[in-house]
Amino acid sequence: MSAPSFFMRWCLGLTQGLTGFLLATSASGAPNASSPQPKMELNPMSSPAPAPLTVQAQSDADALVHWPGLPPPIARAVETAEAQAMTEHQDKSADSSHWHTRWLSADGLPWFTNRLILSQSPYLLEHAHNPVNWYSWGPEALAAAKAEHKPLFISIGYASCHWCHVMAQQSFESAAVARLLNQSFIAVKVDRQQNPEIDSRYQMAVAIVGGGQTGWPASIYAFPDGRPFYATLYQPEPAFLSTLKQVAGVWQTRPTVLDQDADKLTGLMRRVLDQQAKAQSLDAPFLVHAAQALAQRVDPFEGGFGDGVKFPDAERLMFLLDQLGHTALPPDQITALRNSLDLTLEHMRRGGIYDQLGGGFFRYSTTPDWRVPHFEKMAYDQAVLARTYLRAGLVLGRRAYWRTAENTLDFVLDQMRAPDGGFIAALDADSALPSSTGSSQPALHEGAFYTWSPSELAAVLPPEAAKLAAAYWQVTPAGDIDGMSVLHRASAVDEAQLAKTLHLNEAELNLKMVGIRKKLLAVRARRSAPRRDGNRITSWNGLLIQALAEGGRLLDQPRFVQAAAAAAQFVDHKIRLPGGRLAHNFNRGVASGVANLADHADYALGLIALYDATGEKTWLDQAQAQAAVIEKSFAAPAGGYFDQPNESKTDAAILDLPSRPYEDGPEPAGNTQTMRLFVDLAVRTGDQKYTDAADALLAGFSGLIARDPLSAAGMLAALTAQRAGAIDPQAYGARGGLHAGVSRRGGKQINVLLAFAPGWHVNAHDARSDLIPTQLTSVPPLQLALVDYPAGKKVRLAFSDTPLNLYEGTTHITGVIQPDSVMFPQRVRLDFQACNNEICLAPAQMTLWLPPHP
Repeated sequence: MSAPSFFMRWCLGLTQGLTGFLLATSASGAPNASSPQPKMELNPMSSPAPAPLTVQAQSDADALVHWPGLPPPIARAVETAEAQAMTEHQDKSADSSHWHTRWLSADGLPWFTNRLILSQSPYLLEHAHNPVNWYSWGPEALAAAKAEHKPLFISIGYASCHWCHVMAQQSFESAAVARLLNQSFIAVKVDRQQNPEIDSRYQMAVAIVGGGQTGWPASIYAFPDGRPFYATLYQPEPAFLSTLKQVAGVWQTRPTVLDQDADKLTGLMRRVLDQQAKAQSLDAPFLVHAAQALAQRVDPFEGGFGDGVKFPDAERLMFLLDQLGHTALPPDQITALRNSLDLTLEHMRRGGIYDQLGGGFFRYSTTPDWRVPHFEKMAYDQAVLARTYLRAGLVLGRRAYWRTAENTLDFVLDQMRAPDGGFIAALDADSALPSSTGSSQPALHEGAFYTWSPSELAAVLPPEAAKLAAAYWQVTPAGDIDGMSVLHRASAVDEAQLAKTLHLNEAELNLKMVGIRKKLLAVRARRSAPRRDGNRITSWNGLLIQALAEGGRLLDQPRFVQAAAAAAQFVDHKIRLPGGRLAHNFNRGVASGVANLADHADYALGLIALYDATGEKTWLDQAQAQAAVIEKSFAAPAGGYFDQPNESKTDAAILDLPSRPYEDGPEPAGNTQTMRLFVDLAVRTGDQKYTDAADALLAGFSGLIARDPLSAAGMLAALTAQRAGAIDPQAYGARGGLHAGVSRRGGKQINVLLAFAPGWHVNAHDARSDLIPTQLTSVPPLQLALVDYPAGKKVRLAFSDTPLNLYEGTTHITGVIQPDSVMFPQRVRLDFQACNNEICLAPAQMTLWLPPHP
């Protein structure tokens, strides 16, 4: 995850107030989920699935792990679900690895089935046959802990989490671990994707105890009311078993010490989550200073932020692109920032963090040069990075960035779209090696699906093609991880030299690579594919709806808009709770969880993008309905909005901790997205209430942002859009009554289309001298010539004695770009005064951003 925020760093200095000796106990020095070691072997964190255990009878298995059995009502429900699972298992003709356990009978069936089999979560279902007496989060688990006077052990992860799989194999299948958990704890599994409100609060405890590190799997030790007193990230089995023993011992001998720790840790969490500060002015100089400070953090050699593990940090990149686009920086800094952004975006799209064959971005890079990724593919990364590259195409003028966005969105349609039209959450990092495919217990390795060796290329390609592929994607005998190479491209200069060496031009080289890529994709498709996390999460679907609708409009690709519309209909019709309320999650045919702030805001932004792409007002109406729910159900007294509805019932004290998310994480924060929603609705409807709501939201966080602006780059980007306008080839005016867009006709000619809602008009270019004419001009460095205005329509209005020359309905204005206009961004400005039959608005202007050259 990203670096600790200001308040996270602030609270870390207070941990000395925690009295329990557990907090002084060092966790294992092994790598954790949030910061894997830069030097990786192919499979340092995964291992071959252990062979099934030799257990003769159910009683023997029960005795080994101290299996407590299940209450009769639960047992009957579990038996029914288990029977259904076995039927599905037979229908799929799956091997024994289907059960995700090595505790198998001679018939190949699991010895244990716990409560998790009743869940709809793919992550929890992977643990349904552990020898651990797991509970899912909820009243039953909390009541059991209270009744049995045991601490909660809460394990948080998600289905595509590589480290979670490792801990499952190492620890949750261990007889010693299971016996201790079953005897001394109430063990609870949480899917962070289905219960983000639980995860976000406990991650705060992880960060406080662990010096700022967060990630998955997270292990939380808590009282029956949910108050945590200790937390760790991944631990290998020996270290984990040692921690369990220590906690169990202290629970029995010094419970008051743990109670004090729980109070103090929970108090620290409340202080961090409920921070408030006096409102500050976030003026234009403040934004410039924030951009300058952030630009200084860019790695000057490899791009990105930091010099170790690197996340894409889409929100930071978008903020810098916006600042560059609006040219508020001094000229020398503009050039430096342009170079830094190009460096970062090029290294990312050419690096191993991008799937060079199939498209789509992996979650993060374990190396500073973007070469060796952590191989999960998350839905939200595809959405935010596709939009980042679309924005970069407009600001930096490189069509290659739009190709990266298009390839990413095509990957989403090919690999992440479910038959029902929704989008799944993720693809796993792990898969079986080609050599072990078909065995009963295949060895799972991180990245096995994606990596290549020279010999593998030689086995499936003609000799010259294999040689070219190895040179183009830098596949070497040494490899990047244990003799296997992650496909990544060299710089543009090196690629040009490669083409020259082969006596090819760029187009010829690209054509050859298209054929090679197609062949390797076909070979890769026969490998054991990574598992799919079938969760359909409302917020992540909203992010993808927005990216697809925006991409379809900018790239002129209707397939993306159609997919976005189908997903929006899926969310509207299927991710609903009984009674019609929006739900958070949909899986295995069931919608569950009350929608949170991000769900409503992200979905609404997707609906607005569909309105922009189609012009269908029903999408805008639905977005306004989501905004109304946010204002009614999520408002926080201190300003902004809580992550959960105000009327939500809490199962534990942990959920009583207030949370107003505004700082950047792997996905945009709920309040950041809500700010964007209000800004977008204000522009498209002209309703002052949305402008007021955006201003009030910002005021609620401005003091906090002023303290640490770089942790809230997304909020600063939203503020930039409110003040300077969106970076987009389209814009709205006249309280939503005017929709304008610019497009290219060939390389040099541009066309500006003005579309007016019924009743609205502007004065024509040759209007009367006492009226404001419509005028199209260029914004430096663009140079525009030969602007051709259409003839206006003569219309007699009530306030005028003579007919006026007006533009209404639809109107086209054309122009020609001067040959020496090569610098980007390229923008035109439209000056106008909009009127209807009742009112004339103040003179206004809008900026339209030209797409990159074809």
